[in-house]
Amino acid sequence: HHLLSLINDVLDISKIEAGQLRMTFEPFDLREVLEKTVANARPLAEKKGLALSCAVSEGICTIRADRRRVEQVLLNLIGNAVKFTEGGSVTVECDSDGDGVRVSVTDTGIGIRAEDQETIFQAFRQVDYGTNRRHEGTGLGLPISKRLVELMGGQIRVESQWGSGSTFSFTLPRERMR
Repeated sequence: HHLLSLINDVLDISKIEAGQLRMTFEPFDLREVLEKTVANARPLAEKKGLALSCAVSEGICTIRADRRRVEQVLLNLIGNAVKFTEGGSVTVECDSDGDGVRVSVTDTGIGIRAEDQETIFQAFRQVDYGTNRRHEGTGLGLPISKRLVELMGGQIRVESQWGSGSTFSFTLPRERMR
């Protein structure tokens, strides 16, 4: 599974860098995608004894974006939140943001030091604070997520306090024509 994930990540980043990644912009129900993705990730959280919740504001319904890529970004952010959280919770929230929407994934995990918050979006860069690497990964999930969000006309950012958890948020326009 890890090898397949690595291969898919390398293929995605290669296509993105070469300008060959095809995006399909179609209307879809964002609330449905959020709830489905959280439901799919729930077993991972439950296995670690974490609470996983989803809160979608009223008025969040259809957006025009690449549904599969939105799911990919969400799964990556939720998966990372679960991976780096040993106790507590992971919360997915969605609100209106001007002419778009903002999706946030907040965890009560280990957090990210301020000096590392820029490098986590660079390909093959991983942050591990122990002498032994405890967390698997390719170092491609966040760079791929960042590029996918940007290709859909949005932005991604992180807010984190070392030792207190992190919030990864991305915005997307409601209407994206391409």
